[in-house]
Amino acid sequence: MSQLTTSNDALPVPSSPKPNRLLLTVITLLLTIGALLNLADHYADIKLDESIEQGVVAFASVRSIHAVISMLKGTEISVPFLTVSVGEILSPATEILQSTSTVLTTALASLGLQKILLDVFAAKLVNIIIACSAVLYLVTLWFSSVSRFLKYTQPLFFILCLTRFLLVGTLLLNSLVDTLFLNEQTEQITQKTDLIATDLHQFNQELIDGKASQYEEDDSLLGSAKRTWNNVTSGFEQTKQEMQKSFDELQEKTESLVINLLTLIAMFTLKTILIPIGFLLLLKNLYWNLIKRLSPI
Repeated sequence: MSQLTTSNDALPVPSSPKPNRLLLTVITLLLTIGALLNLADHYADIKLDESIEQGVVAFASVRSIHAVISMLKGTEISVPFLTVSVGEILSPATEILQSTSTVLTTALASLGLQKILLDVFAAKLVNIIIACSAVLYLVTLWFSSVSRFLKYTQPLFFILCLTRFLLVGTLLLNSLVDTLFLNEQTEQITQKTDLIATDLHQFNQELIDGKASQYEEDDSLLGSAKRTWNNVTSGFEQTKQEMQKSFDELQEKTESLVINLLTLIAMFTLKTILIPIGFLLLLKNLYWNLIKRLSPI
């Protein structure tokens, strides 16, 4: 008999779930207060507006370049023994511009969707529902008479909180990555693209002014003779050298533009699609793993 008593005393006593219940209660209260006070939503909304503004500026710059290139595409400049097609020089940029416009449109649509979802999840009705579910969950967590309903109230509360805070957490982490790594680079690339757009506008204006000056030249016999003499002597060679220099610069600008556009595509794909999806999946998995470890069920 004494041996049986000793063996019973040696059996491990089941651990009480009370510490877990205390921790779950604290987490529940923090989540509920955070939802009701919208502590993180305002900051996430500000960062989202900044990203949208940055995307709009980049999109406007790309469309401005596209308009200039469309005007220059069919332009050909000829002097004796030299004909240059501006459209051929700009053709690589033309193809990339279409892809960039598509990516930026998709990025802006993604940011707009995120803003709409943020406004929906931060609405008062959603916060009230979370608060009510928190009360039900805490009641079933602490009172044994209704503890049989815990298997319903606990998943309900944490699913609501997951829906409420997952997007906010994703936006906050995404804004942190933007601030540390991407925003400055994106702004620099956009500024460089704007400068190239200005140069293309200037080049187009110079072509227009050059054509206008040709029409304004003296059409008299003496004027024609002077132009013929200048062309025969040094006019042709000087014009060819100037044209060659201008088009070499245009070629360099086009190459820089292509690189900038590809960088913009990569930046906005990361900022608005890949990184948010990655953080979304990461936070979801971390959240559910934490709840499973703390669950008293």
